[in-house]
Amino acid sequence: MNIRLNRRHALALAAALAATGACAQQQGAAWPDKPIRLIVPYAAGGGTDVFARIIAEGLGKRLGQSVIVDNKPGGNGQIGITAVKNAAPDGYTVLFSLTSIIQNPLLYPNAGFDPYKDFVPVSEAGRLPIVFTVRASLGVDTLDGFIKLAKAAPGKYSYGSFGNGSSAHLYGEILQDNAGIQLLHVPYKGEAPAITDLLGGSVDAVFVSGKALAPHVAAGKAKSLAVVGTQRAPVVESVPTFKELGLPGMESVGWFGVYLPAGAPPAIAQRLSAEVAQVVKSPESTPRIEGLGIIAVGSTPEQLTATMRADEARWRQVIQAKNIRLD
Repeated sequence: MNIRLNRRHALALAAALAATGACAQQQGAAWPDKPIRLIVPYAAGGGTDVFARIIAEGLGKRLGQSVIVDNKPGGNGQIGITAVKNAAPDGYTVLFSLTSIIQNPLLYPNAGFDPYKDFVPVSEAGRLPIVFTVRASLGVDTLDGFIKLAKAAPGKYSYGSFGNGSSAHLYGEILQDNAGIQLLHVPYKGEAPAITDLLGGSVDAVFVSGKALAPHVAAGKAKSLAVVGTQRAPVVESVPTFKELGLPGMESVGWFGVYLPAGAPPAIAQRLSAEVAQVVKSPESTPRIEGLGIIAVGSTPEQLTATMRADEARWRQVIQAKNIRLD
């Protein structure tokens, strides 16, 4: 009797699982049948927002439904990220996030989300190489020259970043440790004010995107000394990597990732991943993306997860070693 009951239960369970799988497949096949909301956890008008709108436009054409960008800035991305975490996992609320999705839980005591448990990775849309640039009036043309200058006057020279706990801030911490120098960190709310102060002489150096500084470098108002990553960035091909210059530890490049809330049907995640890849690699979108100084990627969910895991380990080491915490 017990054996029959167990078999009956097993058959019922198998049928239920099959029905659930079929339901998920049906959801994936029908999706999308209404507009999709793409949440960007940063203000409108910045590089992240512009990149997200290029992807939204391309996805809208490919999917046959409107993809509406919804900016939810605040808390270093916390507000927008949390909004997607709490959204229905039906494929109609999508997150467009930065590397901060793995950095924030390391920086905030109560981040309120787990990047692996609360989200379904979809695709790494692109990468943004960050360039270390100094004001021209500083009188140095090489990274070695800057390091010698900083060693001669510990704590005198400053570097700007686009926010406390940002990748730019962390790059500065790595530079100080590996070069044996002491710099003053000046956090800004975005790249634009940091660049303004660099050109005005209020800050000596910055970690920002190469594209944002390109016209000022061309005009001789600033000098780019090194770029993060394992290879030179297309937007600043003449600038060597930190590794080339004998300074390791700066290989991780900031990235843009697309995510769904946990529980989203796998079929939807896979299709969205394929569509994002098609958009960022398309002849229509790629030039616009590269115009922002971003390297188009378009990865699989598995590749994005691997990138998250690898970079999280690197950033955890820096954040814990420097005891960086944000409220």
